[in-house]
Amino acid sequence: MPVTGKEVVLERIKSLIYGQAGQTTAEYALVLLAAGLVVGVFAAFVKSGALADMFETIVSGLVKRAGG
Repeated sequence: MPVTGKEVVLERIKSLIYGQAGQTTAEYALVLLAAGLVVGVFAAFVKSGALADMFETIVSGLVKRAGG
C-alpha cells in the first residue's frame, strides 16, 4: 500500500508528540541547571562571609571544649 504525504506528516507529528527523542538532552539540561543553582547559592554564601563565620563558630567551640 503506498504511503501518502498526509500519512507521513501525521506520523511525524505523532513522533514529535509521543516520541522520546531529545528527552536525554532535556534531562542533562535540567541537571546542569540544578548544578548551576547550587554553585550560585554556595558562591553567594561564601561571598557573604557566612562560611567564615560558621567555621569560626565551630573552631572556637571546639577550642572551648578542649579547654583552651
